[in-house]
Amino acid sequence: MEEVPTREVLWNVSAHWVIYPLFLLALACAVYFFVRRWRLWKIGLPEDRSDHPGERFRGMLRDALLQVKVAERRGPGFVHVAMYAAMIILLVATATVAAQADLGLPLVQGDFYLYFLSLAVDIAGAAFCIAMVACIVRRLANKELDSRPEDFAVLGLLLAIGVTGFVLEGLRIAGTDDPWSAWSPVGDVFAGLFAGWSADQISAVHAGLWYFHMVLAFGLIAWWTYSKLVHVLLVPRAVYNRSLAPKGELPFIDMEDEDLLTMGAGTLEELTWKDLFDTQACIRCNRCQEACPAYACGKPLSPKALMQDLGAELERRGPIVYRLQRKAARNGVEAGTSPAAEPPATAADVVAAADLTEAERAVIDRTLVGDVISPNALWSCTTCGACMEVCPARLEHVPKVVKMRTYQVSMESAFPPEAQVTFRNMENNGNPWGLGWQTRAKWTEGLDVPTLADNPDAEYLYWPGCSGAFDARNRKVSAALVRLLKEAGVSFAILGNDEKCCGDSARRMGNEFVYFMLASENIATLDACGVKKIIVQCPHCYQALARDYPQLGGNYEVIHHSALLAQLLAEGRLPRADARGAAAGRICVHDSCYLGRYQDVYDEPRAVVRAAGGSVVEMERCGSHSFCCGAGGGRMWLEEDAGTRVNVVRAAQALALAPDAVATSCPFCLTMLADGMVSAKADVPVRDIVEILAGAYDD
Repeated sequence: MEEVPTREVLWNVSAHWVIYPLFLLALACAVYFFVRRWRLWKIGLPEDRSDHPGERFRGMLRDALLQVKVAERRGPGFVHVAMYAAMIILLVATATVAAQADLGLPLVQGDFYLYFLSLAVDIAGAAFCIAMVACIVRRLANKELDSRPEDFAVLGLLLAIGVTGFVLEGLRIAGTDDPWSAWSPVGDVFAGLFAGWSADQISAVHAGLWYFHMVLAFGLIAWWTYSKLVHVLLVPRAVYNRSLAPKGELPFIDMEDEDLLTMGAGTLEELTWKDLFDTQACIRCNRCQEACPAYACGKPLSPKALMQDLGAELERRGPIVYRLQRKAARNGVEAGTSPAAEPPATAADVVAAADLTEAERAVIDRTLVGDVISPNALWSCTTCGACMEVCPARLEHVPKVVKMRTYQVSMESAFPPEAQVTFRNMENNGNPWGLGWQTRAKWTEGLDVPTLADNPDAEYLYWPGCSGAFDARNRKVSAALVRLLKEAGVSFAILGNDEKCCGDSARRMGNEFVYFMLASENIATLDACGVKKIIVQCPHCYQALARDYPQLGGNYEVIHHSALLAQLLAEGRLPRADARGAAAGRICVHDSCYLGRYQDVYDEPRAVVRAAGGSVVEMERCGSHSFCCGAGGGRMWLEEDAGTRVNVVRAAQALALAPDAVATSCPFCLTMLADGMVSAKADVPVRDIVEILAGAYDD
């Protein structure tokens, strides 16, 4: 086989003395802009995200480097993966050519040269250019993407680099009469454009265009870390530093810490470095906004806008705060310390006491909630986690919302008026309704439900929760579950009037004090009774008892009734109604956010419905992409004063399937969807899976 010609440029135009200094200058610009960003993240509070490096690396490899999370979205996801893979091939090829042509390293020779540096690179370049065009068209057509001039500039620059690369390839083939041009099919097409050109014309155009191509490439490198393209560097770090804590777990606030000066986040610098990093790693792909039930229902909340607004404020406020923090550090004054005989200095104190210009003071005086994030947007969040579930960068939206709520409630006493009533009821009577605490066990009348005092050796503590004890509709669920537990021979007992609200709603609404009070009292009661295993029927109770209470020393084995019922059915301790030919009809299963996305429990509720003889039908938004009922994050106790009610939208999604009934596994979802059916004037019952199973035995 004769020697294959290399892809070196025509007639020595590499001019190392110009090109490499330009490359180093471009690289220096990229490093400079990256350092500027790094300084902004530094103003946040420290947080260790370096544990379990193996698990973190595997996640980064899967979701960032191999783009598995991105590829979950068909269409745009496929385009992005194609663009990403093509860019990697082109970068490797460029580095190989530079090393081979300029350093004389024989890296690619013979057939492999044809396969890789000719055919593979041509195909990759074509895919890259097509992907660029697709991205531009999509942004022009989809106004929801909120595209900026910078986005089109970046995409246009990338497309120009790709196209000029093919033109250069065409000029090379035409100028050298390359016998292997068939291995560069796209370049060969471009070569046809220069048929009839003289050698001098080709040489002159090639030389000028080559320099132009390099200037574009170096310009891109220089602009890289200042533009949206910085996400290529930031997203892998964001995925690597993702939270490995159990889903939904919030940062612990030690209410017994005598040095605790503030709670939550009232300023950007009271967020962690990872919180601030997230705002710049956000790529504005729109997935979180499309998944958000509040946004879909016309509420003043967009998870994407939340991130972008925090990021924009970081660009304004960050440089000022960084300078002040550096100055304070040089003077020996850090947040949380102070000279003797002076009160401790918080991060806010350091900034507030600084000598600033009028313009700087105007920036510093902007409030995080109010000027940056609107209170209505903050309180529209249901903490359902849909935004975090779909985010390809694994950004953490919900914890930021809760941190800001915590500051508003605990430090500013600023929250919706309905929340005040809920907080007071929880404080005084241990339940959100404010009903007498001594009536909590009244639902058990006539059911012969043992208490732990009656049955101290019970295997399980049954925790009906506030809804299961006080809400008339959900009391029926409690009664049905008691019946099934007895039928299966499960050893259980209840706390009775000693049980208090788990505190989930209080904590997610930002009232750490009320949560701490309720949780501490419950933990003391549970530990005094020697409780080890707990059955819950409310996913919010599950979240508190299983995920939140361990932070306060309460460690229990918690099981949701759906998982327990599925287990009892599998063990044969409960009969399967479908084995007798019973038919519960077409059952539309609604996935509770706190049971599904937070606990990864999806199959068990469906197994129970099928065991009851039901035929499961699925809504488009189901499983990990389920649509919230609207009650999470304390929204159960707040009014909806903007847009369409979330539960009405979810009820309409269920009704579109014409089901015989809708199945839930959460008392909040049961209440909200039942109200949604009333609003829709639909005669479709909403039932807990316990009721469906128990009802099947009555047929």
